[in-house]
Amino acid sequence: MNLYDDVRPDVVRLLKEQDAKLAPPDPMARSGDGLGLSGRLASLVRLYLTGVLVKTGVHRRFVYANLRLDWFREFQEYWMQELGYRPIHPHDFYFLMGVYRQRLQTVHFPNLQHPELASDVKHLESWLDHRAVYFLFAQAFRVALSPLRVHRFIRWVPRGGRVAEYGCGAAPITSGLVRYYRARDIQIVCADIPHLLFHYARWRLRRHRFVTMLPIHPEDDAPLSGEFDAIFCLEVMEHLPRPIPVLEHFHRVLTPGGHLVFDFVRSEGGGFDTGAAVRDRLTALQFVHDHFTIVSGELRLDGSDVGPTVARKK
Repeated sequence: MNLYDDVRPDVVRLLKEQDAKLAPPDPMARSGDGLGLSGRLASLVRLYLTGVLVKTGVHRRFVYANLRLDWFREFQEYWMQELGYRPIHPHDFYFLMGVYRQRLQTVHFPNLQHPELASDVKHLESWLDHRAVYFLFAQAFRVALSPLRVHRFIRWVPRGGRVAEYGCGAAPITSGLVRYYRARDIQIVCADIPHLLFHYARWRLRRHRFVTMLPIHPEDDAPLSGEFDAIFCLEVMEHLPRPIPVLEHFHRVLTPGGHLVFDFVRSEGGGFDTGAAVRDRLTALQFVHDHFTIVSGELRLDGSDVGPTVARKK
């Protein structure tokens, strides 16, 4: 359906059509391929200029005042050309984000909130619900406001390393790495369940052969193959149907001394959070405590929120 303020995308069909159009990733490609000296210098200049604008607050003011609209033009292209929806302008974007946010508050999924009713198929169906369109708007805008979200963690991304963004959504970490840190000569894997945000991230990153987009299928708690030097799992743990097996998987695929960047919001299991994540939260955090060394942030075992934390594999 295309009713402007009530779009209901057929995500399964969209993903199939996208599969047929996208070029396959190159498992041997690295971010620095073909960059050259001029490309590396341009990336560095872009990083420092953006850093100054972000640190001084100018960047955010520009976005709020619609004086910087490169992010919106990208979203507009996706909305109109990739999804086939009606023309959208900046004032429409803000209006629709508010409309979809209001509708998101009506979400109630018993299969997510009660572990005994849960299944991976129902979990995916919940994320395919049309009211989840709000996350498309919210994450696109958040990436626009915070283009350097990855910067605080870049010291744990080694040059020539392999990085995963698990539960990537719109891939804010990968977006920052692609735009500002290609000179680190890295490989990236973005993994998420096949929903609308995954479709959006694949479209945004379609030209970067060193980025592999990996769909997480039902009942698969171990989708990552090979070894990784860093894994990002931010704003994801509270949404997982089985957080403990996922953390065990991270521990297996991280290289010795590799880093896990994660957080774990204290939740009541409402909305798109899962009752299983609420039930298993402290056990999952205890696993991190036992198998990792915290190098940044604070791992709280008292039931409170765990903000962005960096843990090194023991």
